[in-house]
Amino acid sequence: MLSEILPDLLDEMAALLREMGAEPVLEKLAGLRIETVCDCGDENCSSFATLGEVKVESTIELPAMEGFLIIDLNAAGDICFIEVLNRPDVKYMLEEHYLSER
Repeated sequence: MLSEILPDLLDEMAALLREMGAEPVLEKLAGLRIETVCDCGDENCSSFATLGEVKVESTIELPAMEGFLIIDLNAAGDICFIEVLNRPDVKYMLEEHYLSER
């Protein structure tokens, strides 16, 4: 669950969505799971898929204080991918979690 691996990021995204008045998307954050971590190889990328199939229909760019946070939505309006760039804190937490599972 996203809330177990990246609780601070989840709280940050929720606060930013609340500020933007994006309540329908905000409600979808709670049950998100990290399905796969992006394997693009970019050292600054900490993005991840939240659904098994990623087909992006629209995006919401959040005004993050650090780095870039972009929520990708599919045609049904479900969050399918979260783009996280230039956020070493998130990269560290993802690596810690996934390396500990090996």
